[in-house]
Amino acid sequence: MKRQLKANLPLLISGCIIGILIVVSLYLLRPPAPEPGIDLVNIPFYQLPFGPDENGAERPFWPSRLQTDNGRLVDPSKIQSAATCATCHQKEFDEWAPSLHAIAGRDTVYERAVEANENLHRDGIERARFCEGCHAPGEVLAGRTNRFKSVMPSDAETEGISCVMCHTATHADPLEGNGALTLAVNTGVDQLSNPMILAAPRDHARAFGAAKTNALIASADFCGGCHTENYDQSMSKATTRQHVQSTFVEWRDSWYAQNDITCQDCHMAPDPASYVRQIRDGDIRKPERYAHNFVGANYLMFDTSLGSNLTWLRGGILPGLTKEQNTRLIEKQGTATSALLRAAAGLALKGSHVTDNRLVFDIAVQNLGAGHNLPTGVIDQKYMWLEIVVSDADGSVIYHSGSFDTERGQTDPDAVIWREDFRDSAGNRIPDHLTFITAEITHLRKGVPPKGEDIVTYDVALSGDNTGPYQITARLWYRVATQEFIFNTLKTDLIVPPFELVSATFSLPADKKARP
Repeated sequence: MKRQLKANLPLLISGCIIGILIVVSLYLLRPPAPEPGIDLVNIPFYQLPFGPDENGAERPFWPSRLQTDNGRLVDPSKIQSAATCATCHQKEFDEWAPSLHAIAGRDTVYERAVEANENLHRDGIERARFCEGCHAPGEVLAGRTNRFKSVMPSDAETEGISCVMCHTATHADPLEGNGALTLAVNTGVDQLSNPMILAAPRDHARAFGAAKTNALIASADFCGGCHTENYDQSMSKATTRQHVQSTFVEWRDSWYAQNDITCQDCHMAPDPASYVRQIRDGDIRKPERYAHNFVGANYLMFDTSLGSNLTWLRGGILPGLTKEQNTRLIEKQGTATSALLRAAAGLALKGSHVTDNRLVFDIAVQNLGAGHNLPTGVIDQKYMWLEIVVSDADGSVIYHSGSFDTERGQTDPDAVIWREDFRDSAGNRIPDHLTFITAEITHLRKGVPPKGEDIVTYDVALSGDNTGPYQITARLWYRVATQEFIFNTLKTDLIVPPFELVSATFSLPADKKARP
Protein backbone atom coordinates (compact mmCIF):
# COMPACT_ATOMS: atom_id res chain seq x y z
CA MET A 1 0.00 0.00 0.00
CA LYS A 2 2.81 2.34 0.93
CA ARG A 3 4.62 1.51 -2.33
CA GLN A 4 1.47 2.28 -4.35
CA LEU A 5 0.96 5.61 -2.54
CA LYS A 6 4.59 6.51 -3.04
CA ALA A 7 4.39 5.62 -6.73
CA ASN A 8 1.17 7.60 -7.32
CA LEU A 9 1.95 10.58 -5.07
CA PRO A 10 3.49 12.74 -7.82
CA LEU A 11 0.41 12.11 -9.97
CA LEU A 12 -1.93 13.03 -7.09
CA ILE A 13 -0.01 16.23 -6.34
CA SER A 14 0.02 17.18 -10.00
CA GLY A 15 -3.71 16.58 -10.22
CA CYS A 16 -4.38 18.74 -7.18
CA ILE A 17 -2.23 21.55 -8.54
CA ILE A 18 -3.96 21.38 -11.92
CA GLY A 19 -7.37 21.40 -10.22
CA ILE A 20 -6.47 24.44 -8.12
CA LEU A 21 -5.15 26.23 -11.22
CA ILE A 22 -8.37 25.48 -13.08
CA VAL A 23 -10.52 26.82 -10.22
CA VAL A 24 -8.38 29.96 -9.89
CA SER A 25 -8.47 30.52 -13.65
CA LEU A 26 -12.24 30.14 -13.78
CA TYR A 27 -12.55 32.63 -10.90
CA LEU A 28 -10.24 35.16 -12.55
CA LEU A 29 -11.84 34.76 -15.97
CA ARG A 30 -15.42 34.95 -14.75
CA PRO A 31 -17.46 37.83 -16.17
CA PRO A 32 -17.65 40.81 -13.79
CA ALA A 33 -20.77 41.01 -11.64
CA PRO A 34 -23.24 43.55 -12.99
CA GLU A 35 -23.23 46.92 -11.25
CA PRO A 36 -26.11 46.90 -8.75
CA GLY A 37 -28.97 49.22 -9.51
CA ILE A 38 -30.44 50.54 -12.74
CA ASP A 39 -28.74 52.86 -15.19
CA LEU A 40 -30.47 56.16 -15.89
CA VAL A 41 -30.75 55.36 -19.61
CA ASN A 42 -32.91 52.36 -18.73
CA ILE A 43 -35.65 54.54 -17.22
CA PRO A 44 -37.89 55.42 -20.21
CA PHE A 45 -38.77 59.09 -20.61
CA TYR A 46 -36.94 60.13 -17.44
CA GLN A 47 -36.84 63.94 -17.26
CA LEU A 48 -33.77 65.94 -16.23
CA PRO A 49 -34.96 69.57 -16.46
CA PHE A 50 -32.30 70.96 -14.14
CA GLY A 51 -29.25 70.04 -16.19
CA PRO A 52 -25.90 68.63 -15.04
CA ASP A 53 -23.86 69.72 -12.03
CA GLU A 54 -20.79 71.95 -12.21
CA ASN A 55 -18.68 68.97 -13.27
CA GLY A 56 -21.04 67.97 -16.08
CA ALA A 57 -22.45 64.95 -14.23
CA GLU A 58 -26.14 64.12 -14.48
CA ARG A 59 -28.28 64.76 -11.43
CA PRO A 60 -31.15 62.26 -11.52
CA PHE A 61 -32.45 63.11 -8.03
CA TRP A 62 -32.05 66.90 -8.12
CA PRO A 63 -33.20 69.26 -6.60
CA SER A 64 -33.17 66.81 -3.66
CA ARG A 65 -29.60 66.26 -2.49
CA LEU A 66 -30.35 62.57 -1.98
CA GLN A 67 -28.09 60.16 -3.87
CA THR A 68 -26.99 56.55 -4.07
CA ASP A 69 -23.38 55.56 -3.45
CA ASN A 70 -22.90 54.41 -7.07
CA GLY A 71 -25.10 57.07 -8.68
CA ARG A 72 -27.49 54.50 -10.14
CA LEU A 73 -31.23 54.29 -9.60
CA VAL A 74 -32.79 51.54 -7.52
CA ASP A 75 -34.67 48.51 -8.83
CA PRO A 76 -38.06 48.92 -7.07
CA SER A 77 -38.68 45.18 -7.17
CA LYS A 78 -35.71 44.71 -4.83
CA ILE A 79 -36.76 47.24 -2.18
CA GLN A 80 -38.40 45.11 0.47
CA SER A 81 -41.35 46.40 2.46
CA ALA A 82 -40.76 47.02 6.16
CA ALA A 83 -43.39 44.32 6.68
CA THR A 84 -40.79 41.84 5.36
CA CYS A 85 -38.28 43.06 7.92
CA ALA A 86 -40.92 42.44 10.58
CA THR A 87 -40.50 38.70 9.97
CA CYS A 88 -37.40 38.89 12.19
CA HIS A 89 -37.70 42.38 13.70
CA GLN A 90 -41.31 42.54 14.87
CA LYS A 91 -40.67 44.80 17.86
CA GLU A 92 -38.85 47.38 15.77
CA PHE A 93 -41.60 47.24 13.12
CA ASP A 94 -44.34 47.80 15.71
CA GLU A 95 -42.48 50.85 17.05
CA TRP A 96 -41.87 52.29 13.58
CA ALA A 97 -45.24 51.55 11.93
CA PRO A 98 -47.33 54.29 13.65
CA SER A 99 -44.52 56.85 13.47
CA LEU A 100 -44.38 59.97 11.33
CA HIS A 101 -41.43 58.44 9.50
CA ALA A 102 -43.57 55.53 8.35
CA ILE A 103 -46.24 57.78 6.80
CA ALA A 104 -43.92 60.59 5.70
CA GLY A 105 -44.64 60.01 2.02
CA ARG A 106 -48.29 58.98 2.19
CA ASP A 107 -50.11 61.21 4.66
CA THR A 108 -52.80 63.24 2.93
CA VAL A 109 -51.63 66.62 4.23
CA TYR A 110 -48.21 66.08 2.65
CA GLU A 111 -49.58 64.53 -0.56
CA ARG A 112 -51.99 67.41 -1.19
CA ALA A 113 -49.28 69.99 -0.50
CA VAL A 114 -46.98 68.32 -3.04
CA GLU A 115 -49.76 68.20 -5.64
CA ALA A 116 -50.49 71.90 -5.13
CA ASN A 117 -46.82 72.70 -5.70
CA GLU A 118 -46.55 70.41 -8.72
CA ASN A 119 -49.38 72.30 -10.41
CA LEU A 120 -47.41 75.57 -10.26
CA HIS A 121 -44.84 74.62 -12.93
CA ARG A 122 -44.51 72.58 -16.08
CA ASP A 123 -41.63 70.70 -14.41
CA GLY A 124 -43.49 70.60 -11.10
CA ILE A 125 -43.40 66.82 -10.74
CA GLU A 126 -39.64 66.72 -11.29
CA ARG A 127 -39.26 69.70 -8.98
CA ALA A 128 -41.13 67.68 -6.34
CA ARG A 129 -38.05 65.46 -6.02
CA PHE A 130 -37.00 68.19 -3.59
CA CYS A 131 -39.86 67.17 -1.28
CA GLU A 132 -39.85 63.45 -1.96
CA GLY A 133 -36.13 63.04 -1.30
CA CYS A 134 -36.85 63.32 2.42
CA HIS A 135 -40.48 62.21 2.56
CA ALA A 136 -40.45 59.32 0.07
CA PRO A 137 -36.85 58.45 -0.82
CA GLY A 138 -37.90 55.12 -2.35
CA GLU A 139 -40.02 56.95 -4.92
CA VAL A 140 -37.16 59.25 -5.88
CA LEU A 141 -34.45 56.59 -6.00
CA ALA A 142 -36.60 54.30 -8.14
CA GLY A 143 -37.31 57.08 -10.67
CA ARG A 144 -41.05 57.38 -10.03
CA THR A 145 -40.99 61.13 -9.30
CA ASN A 146 -41.33 61.85 -12.98
CA ARG A 147 -44.11 63.18 -15.20
CA PHE A 148 -44.06 59.91 -17.18
CA LYS A 149 -44.65 56.99 -14.81
CA SER A 150 -42.51 54.34 -16.50
CA VAL A 151 -41.45 52.60 -13.27
CA MET A 152 -43.80 50.13 -11.59
CA PRO A 153 -44.89 50.96 -8.02
CA SER A 154 -44.26 48.79 -4.99
CA ASP A 155 -45.49 48.68 -1.39
CA ALA A 156 -42.06 49.67 -0.09
CA GLU A 157 -42.11 52.99 -1.94
CA THR A 158 -45.23 54.11 -0.05
CA GLU A 159 -43.65 53.61 3.36
CA GLY A 160 -41.86 56.91 3.65
CA ILE A 161 -38.64 56.56 5.61
CA SER A 162 -38.38 52.81 5.98
CA CYS A 163 -35.81 50.35 7.34
CA VAL A 164 -33.83 50.20 4.09
CA MET A 165 -33.57 53.97 3.73
CA CYS A 166 -31.86 54.46 7.08
CA HIS A 167 -29.86 51.29 7.47
CA THR A 168 -27.94 51.72 4.20
CA ALA A 169 -26.78 55.31 4.84
CA THR A 170 -23.08 56.03 4.33
CA HIS A 171 -22.85 59.84 4.37
CA ALA A 172 -24.82 62.89 5.52
CA ASP A 173 -24.33 66.62 5.09
CA PRO A 174 -26.42 68.27 7.83
CA LEU A 175 -25.58 71.82 6.80
CA GLU A 176 -26.48 71.35 3.13
CA GLY A 177 -29.67 69.51 4.09
CA ASN A 178 -32.51 69.10 1.60
CA GLY A 179 -32.09 65.34 1.82
CA ALA A 180 -28.29 65.40 1.68
CA LEU A 181 -27.86 61.68 2.36
CA THR A 182 -25.93 59.03 0.46
CA LEU A 183 -27.38 55.53 0.62
CA ALA A 184 -25.69 52.26 -0.33
CA VAL A 185 -29.14 50.96 -1.06
CA ASN A 186 -28.30 49.23 -4.33
CA THR A 187 -25.76 47.01 -2.62
CA GLY A 188 -27.94 46.47 0.43
CA VAL A 189 -31.11 45.33 -1.31
CA ASP A 190 -29.26 42.34 -2.77
CA GLN A 191 -29.03 41.02 0.80
CA LEU A 192 -32.72 41.37 1.61
CA SER A 193 -34.44 38.27 0.28
CA ASN A 194 -35.13 35.53 2.80
CA PRO A 195 -33.01 32.93 0.93
CA MET A 196 -30.04 35.32 0.93
CA ILE A 197 -30.47 36.06 4.64
CA LEU A 198 -30.60 32.36 5.45
CA ALA A 199 -27.70 31.51 3.17
CA ALA A 200 -25.45 34.37 4.22
CA PRO A 201 -26.66 36.05 7.43
CA ARG A 202 -23.31 37.75 7.94
CA ASP A 203 -23.61 39.44 4.55
CA HIS A 204 -27.05 40.70 5.54
CA ALA A 205 -25.63 42.04 8.80
CA ARG A 206 -22.75 43.73 6.97
CA ALA A 207 -25.15 45.33 4.49
CA PHE A 208 -27.50 46.75 7.13
CA GLY A 209 -25.35 46.89 10.24
CA ALA A 210 -22.02 48.13 8.95
CA ALA A 211 -19.96 49.93 11.58
CA LYS A 212 -19.82 53.09 9.46
CA THR A 213 -23.57 53.09 8.91
CA ASN A 214 -24.36 52.37 12.55
CA ALA A 215 -22.15 55.26 13.65
CA LEU A 216 -23.78 57.61 11.15
CA ILE A 217 -27.41 56.81 11.95
CA ALA A 218 -26.65 57.24 15.66
CA SER A 219 -25.44 60.80 15.07
CA ALA A 220 -27.33 64.08 14.79
CA ASP A 221 -25.59 64.62 11.43
CA PHE A 222 -27.80 61.93 9.98
CA CYS A 223 -30.99 63.64 11.15
CA GLY A 224 -29.71 66.97 9.86
CA GLY A 225 -29.55 65.61 6.32
CA CYS A 226 -33.31 66.11 6.14
CA HIS A 227 -34.05 68.32 9.15
CA THR A 228 -32.16 71.16 7.50
CA GLU A 229 -34.13 72.75 4.70
CA ASN A 230 -33.09 75.64 2.51
CA TYR A 231 -34.85 77.20 -0.47
CA ASP A 232 -32.83 78.38 -3.44
CA GLN A 233 -33.20 79.02 -7.16
CA SER A 234 -33.19 75.31 -7.99
CA MET A 235 -36.75 74.84 -6.70
CA SER A 236 -38.19 78.20 -5.57
CA LYS A 237 -38.24 81.90 -6.41
CA ALA A 238 -35.58 82.71 -3.81
CA THR A 239 -32.68 84.72 -5.22
CA THR A 240 -30.60 84.06 -2.10
CA ARG A 241 -30.64 80.95 0.07
CA GLN A 242 -33.54 81.06 2.50
CA HIS A 243 -33.27 79.06 5.72
CA VAL A 244 -36.64 77.39 6.16
CA GLN A 245 -35.82 74.62 8.63
CA SER A 246 -32.72 74.94 10.81
CA THR A 247 -33.39 72.28 13.43
CA PHE A 248 -29.91 70.78 13.17
CA VAL A 249 -28.12 74.12 13.63
CA GLU A 250 -30.43 75.03 16.53
CA TRP A 251 -29.34 71.79 18.21
CA ARG A 252 -25.67 72.15 17.23
CA ASP A 253 -25.39 75.55 18.90
CA SER A 254 -27.18 74.46 22.07
CA TRP A 255 -26.36 73.13 25.52
CA TYR A 256 -27.61 69.74 24.35
CA ALA A 257 -24.96 69.35 21.67
CA GLN A 258 -22.29 70.52 24.10
CA ASN A 259 -23.33 67.71 26.43
CA ASP A 260 -23.61 65.06 23.68
CA ILE A 261 -27.38 64.77 23.94
CA THR A 262 -28.44 63.90 20.40
CA CYS A 263 -31.72 63.84 18.49
CA GLN A 264 -31.86 60.07 18.94
CA ASP A 265 -31.47 60.30 22.72
CA CYS A 266 -34.79 62.13 23.03
CA HIS A 267 -36.83 61.08 20.00
CA MET A 268 -35.83 57.40 20.10
CA ALA A 269 -35.91 56.87 23.85
CA PRO A 270 -38.46 54.20 24.78
CA ASP A 271 -40.33 56.87 26.79
CA PRO A 272 -39.26 60.23 25.30
CA ALA A 273 -41.14 62.43 27.79
CA SER A 274 -39.58 60.65 30.76
CA TYR A 275 -36.14 61.01 29.22
CA VAL A 276 -36.66 64.74 28.62
CA ARG A 277 -37.71 65.20 32.26
CA GLN A 278 -34.65 63.20 33.30
CA ILE A 279 -32.48 65.70 31.42
CA ARG A 280 -34.39 68.61 32.94
CA ASP A 281 -33.52 67.16 36.36
CA GLY A 282 -29.81 67.18 35.45
CA ASP A 283 -29.34 63.48 34.62
CA ILE A 284 -27.81 63.31 31.11
CA ARG A 285 -27.11 59.59 30.96
CA LYS A 286 -28.00 57.97 27.64
CA PRO A 287 -31.17 55.86 27.33
CA GLU A 288 -30.71 52.18 28.13
CA ARG A 289 -31.89 51.32 24.62
CA TYR A 290 -33.19 53.07 21.52
CA ALA A 291 -36.64 52.44 20.09
CA HIS A 292 -37.77 52.95 16.50
CA ASN A 293 -40.70 55.16 17.52
CA PHE A 294 -39.33 58.55 16.34
CA VAL A 295 -41.79 60.42 18.56
CA GLY A 296 -42.31 63.95 17.28
CA ALA A 297 -44.74 66.85 17.58
CA ASN A 298 -47.51 66.12 15.07
CA TYR A 299 -50.27 65.27 17.54
CA LEU A 300 -52.91 65.47 14.77
CA MET A 301 -51.71 62.23 13.18
CA PHE A 302 -52.49 60.38 16.43
CA ASP A 303 -55.84 61.96 17.28
CA THR A 304 -58.06 58.87 17.35
CA SER A 305 -61.12 61.02 18.13
CA LEU A 306 -61.09 61.91 14.42
CA GLY A 307 -62.21 58.37 13.57
CA SER A 308 -62.11 57.61 9.84
CA ASN A 309 -60.73 61.09 9.19
CA LEU A 310 -57.54 60.01 10.92
CA THR A 311 -57.12 57.02 8.58
CA TRP A 312 -57.67 59.39 5.67
CA LEU A 313 -55.15 61.89 7.02
CA ARG A 314 -52.56 59.15 7.51
CA GLY A 315 -52.98 57.87 3.95
CA GLY A 316 -54.53 54.54 4.88
CA ILE A 317 -53.03 51.57 6.70
CA LEU A 318 -49.47 50.42 6.09
CA PRO A 319 -48.72 47.02 4.56
CA GLY A 320 -48.33 44.39 7.26
CA LEU A 321 -50.89 45.89 9.67
CA THR A 322 -54.48 45.01 10.42
CA LYS A 323 -56.96 47.73 11.32
CA GLU A 324 -56.90 46.62 14.96
CA GLN A 325 -53.10 46.59 15.14
CA ASN A 326 -52.95 49.99 13.47
CA THR A 327 -55.36 51.53 16.00
CA ARG A 328 -53.56 50.03 18.99
CA LEU A 329 -50.13 51.23 17.84
CA ILE A 330 -51.41 54.71 16.98
CA GLU A 331 -53.00 55.11 20.41
CA LYS A 332 -49.76 54.14 22.12
CA GLN A 333 -47.69 56.51 19.98
CA GLY A 334 -50.26 59.27 20.49
CA THR A 335 -49.89 59.04 24.25
CA ALA A 336 -46.11 59.36 23.91
CA THR A 337 -46.48 62.31 21.52
CA SER A 338 -48.75 64.26 23.87
CA ALA A 339 -46.46 63.59 26.84
CA LEU A 340 -43.38 64.74 24.91
CA LEU A 341 -45.08 67.98 23.87
CA ARG A 342 -46.07 68.72 27.46
CA ALA A 343 -42.50 68.16 28.64
CA ALA A 344 -41.14 70.88 26.36
CA ALA A 345 -42.37 74.26 27.58
CA GLY A 346 -42.90 76.40 30.65
CA LEU A 347 -44.45 79.74 31.57
CA ALA A 348 -43.26 82.19 34.20
CA LEU A 349 -44.27 85.64 35.44
CA LYS A 350 -41.14 87.77 35.24
CA GLY A 351 -42.42 91.10 36.44
CA SER A 352 -45.58 93.15 37.02
CA HIS A 353 -46.63 96.66 37.88
CA VAL A 354 -50.06 98.01 38.82
CA THR A 355 -50.92 101.70 38.60
CA ASP A 356 -54.23 103.54 38.84
CA ASN A 357 -55.07 102.87 35.20
CA ARG A 358 -52.53 100.32 33.88
CA LEU A 359 -51.56 96.73 34.56
CA VAL A 360 -48.19 95.86 33.05
CA PHE A 361 -46.69 92.39 33.29
CA ASP A 362 -44.09 90.17 31.60
CA ILE A 363 -44.72 86.53 30.71
CA ALA A 364 -41.72 84.36 29.88
CA VAL A 365 -42.30 81.55 27.41
CA GLN A 366 -39.61 79.01 28.28
CA ASN A 367 -38.09 76.19 26.26
CA LEU A 368 -37.40 73.72 29.06
CA GLY A 369 -37.15 70.40 27.25
CA ALA A 370 -36.55 70.71 23.51
CA GLY A 371 -33.02 70.45 22.19
CA HIS A 372 -33.95 72.78 19.35
CA ASN A 373 -36.13 75.87 18.96
CA LEU A 374 -39.72 75.77 20.13
CA PRO A 375 -41.41 75.45 17.68
CA THR A 376 -38.97 74.05 15.14
CA GLY A 377 -39.01 72.69 11.62
CA VAL A 378 -40.87 74.27 8.75
CA ILE A 379 -43.13 76.49 10.84
CA ASP A 380 -45.22 78.30 8.26
CA GLN A 381 -47.92 75.78 9.17
CA LYS A 382 -46.83 74.58 12.60
CA TYR A 383 -47.09 77.55 14.91
CA MET A 384 -47.33 78.45 18.58
CA TRP A 385 -49.17 81.27 20.33
CA LEU A 386 -49.84 82.66 23.78
CA GLU A 387 -53.32 83.12 25.20
CA ILE A 388 -53.70 85.54 28.11
CA VAL A 389 -56.84 86.14 30.20
CA VAL A 390 -56.82 88.78 32.97
CA SER A 391 -59.57 88.91 35.61
CA ASP A 392 -60.13 91.38 38.42
CA ALA A 393 -61.16 90.74 42.02
CA ASP A 394 -64.80 90.28 40.97
CA GLY A 395 -63.86 87.61 38.41
CA SER A 396 -64.70 89.89 35.50
CA VAL A 397 -62.52 89.39 32.42
CA ILE A 398 -60.84 92.71 31.67
CA TYR A 399 -58.43 91.46 28.99
CA HIS A 400 -58.31 88.49 26.62
CA SER A 401 -55.70 87.92 23.92
CA GLY A 402 -55.00 84.78 21.89
CA SER A 403 -58.44 83.19 21.71
CA PHE A 404 -59.18 80.37 19.26
CA ASP A 405 -62.41 80.24 17.26
CA THR A 406 -63.40 76.55 17.33
CA GLU A 407 -66.14 77.10 14.72
CA ARG A 408 -63.92 78.70 12.09
CA GLY A 409 -60.54 77.34 13.15
CA GLN A 410 -59.06 80.83 13.42
CA THR A 411 -56.47 82.10 15.89
CA ASP A 412 -56.77 85.64 17.21
CA PRO A 413 -54.74 87.63 14.65
CA ASP A 414 -53.58 90.01 17.40
CA ALA A 415 -52.13 87.19 19.50
CA VAL A 416 -48.40 86.81 20.11
CA ILE A 417 -47.51 84.10 17.56
CA TRP A 418 -44.32 82.19 16.87
CA ARG A 419 -44.43 81.43 13.14
CA GLU A 420 -42.48 81.90 9.93
CA ASP A 421 -44.13 83.21 6.77
CA PHE A 422 -43.52 82.25 3.16
CA ARG A 423 -43.61 85.32 0.91
CA ASP A 424 -43.81 85.59 -2.85
CA SER A 425 -41.74 87.87 -5.09
CA ALA A 426 -44.09 90.76 -4.35
CA GLY A 427 -43.72 90.30 -0.59
CA ASN A 428 -47.20 88.86 -0.08
CA ARG A 429 -47.68 86.11 2.51
CA ILE A 430 -48.32 82.64 1.09
CA PRO A 431 -50.66 80.78 3.47
CA ASP A 432 -50.74 77.48 1.56
CA HIS A 433 -47.18 76.14 1.83
CA LEU A 434 -46.47 76.82 -1.84
CA THR A 435 -42.76 76.15 -1.71
CA PHE A 436 -42.05 76.58 -5.40
CA ILE A 437 -43.19 80.24 -5.55
CA THR A 438 -41.60 81.26 -2.24
CA ALA A 439 -39.06 84.06 -2.58
CA GLU A 440 -38.40 84.97 1.04
CA ILE A 441 -38.84 83.67 4.59
CA THR A 442 -39.82 86.09 7.35
CA HIS A 443 -40.81 85.52 10.97
CA LEU A 444 -43.61 86.88 13.11
CA ARG A 445 -41.52 85.69 16.02
CA LYS A 446 -38.64 83.20 15.91
CA GLY A 447 -38.76 80.01 17.92
CA VAL A 448 -37.58 80.01 21.54
CA PRO A 449 -34.03 78.56 21.66
CA PRO A 450 -33.10 75.51 23.79
CA LYS A 451 -32.99 76.37 27.50
CA GLY A 452 -33.94 79.90 26.54
CA GLU A 453 -36.98 82.08 26.99
CA ASP A 454 -38.87 84.76 25.13
CA ILE A 455 -40.39 87.49 27.31
CA VAL A 456 -43.67 89.04 26.20
CA THR A 457 -44.86 92.27 27.79
CA TYR A 458 -48.56 93.05 28.17
CA ASP A 459 -49.98 96.48 29.00
CA VAL A 460 -53.63 96.28 30.08
CA ALA A 461 -55.83 99.34 30.58
CA LEU A 462 -57.78 99.45 33.86
CA SER A 463 -61.02 101.29 34.51
CA GLY A 464 -62.17 102.80 37.77
CA ASP A 465 -64.34 99.76 38.40
CA ASN A 466 -61.42 97.30 38.32
CA THR A 467 -59.89 96.35 41.62
CA GLY A 468 -57.22 93.83 42.56
CA PRO A 469 -55.96 91.37 43.25
CA TYR A 470 -55.78 90.47 39.57
CA GLN A 471 -55.49 86.97 38.16
CA ILE A 472 -53.60 86.12 34.96
CA THR A 473 -54.26 82.82 33.20
CA ALA A 474 -51.66 82.03 30.54
CA ARG A 475 -51.88 79.19 28.02
CA LEU A 476 -49.30 78.28 25.40
CA TRP A 477 -50.92 76.66 22.37
CA TYR A 478 -49.49 74.73 19.42
CA ARG A 479 -51.14 73.89 16.11
CA VAL A 480 -49.85 71.86 13.16
CA ALA A 481 -51.67 73.62 10.31
CA THR A 482 -53.32 76.91 9.48
CA GLN A 483 -56.99 76.86 8.56
CA GLU A 484 -56.25 78.53 5.20
CA PHE A 485 -54.11 75.55 4.29
CA ILE A 486 -56.78 73.07 5.39
CA PHE A 487 -59.46 74.80 3.33
CA ASN A 488 -57.41 75.63 0.25
CA THR A 489 -55.19 72.56 -0.03
CA LEU A 490 -57.02 69.70 1.68
CA LYS A 491 -60.38 70.95 0.37
CA THR A 492 -62.10 70.07 3.63
CA ASP A 493 -63.84 71.91 6.45
CA LEU A 494 -62.03 69.84 9.08
CA ILE A 495 -61.04 72.04 12.02
CA VAL A 496 -57.56 71.19 13.24
CA PRO A 497 -57.70 71.47 17.03
CA PRO A 498 -54.86 73.22 18.87
CA PHE A 499 -52.79 71.46 21.51
CA GLU A 500 -52.16 73.05 24.91
CA LEU A 501 -48.44 72.80 25.67
CA VAL A 502 -48.60 74.35 29.13
CA SER A 503 -50.80 76.62 31.26
CA ALA A 504 -50.22 78.64 34.39
CA THR A 505 -52.10 81.02 36.66
CA PHE A 506 -50.53 84.03 38.39
CA SER A 507 -52.00 86.40 40.98
CA LEU A 508 -51.05 90.09 41.09
CA PRO A 509 -51.48 92.25 44.20
CA ALA A 510 -53.84 95.18 44.27
CA ASP A 511 -51.10 97.64 45.22
CA LYS A 512 -48.80 99.52 42.92
CA LYS A 513 -45.54 97.76 43.78
CA ALA A 514 -43.49 96.17 41.04
CA ARG A 515 -42.70 92.50 41.09
CA PRO A 516 -39.26 91.29 39.97
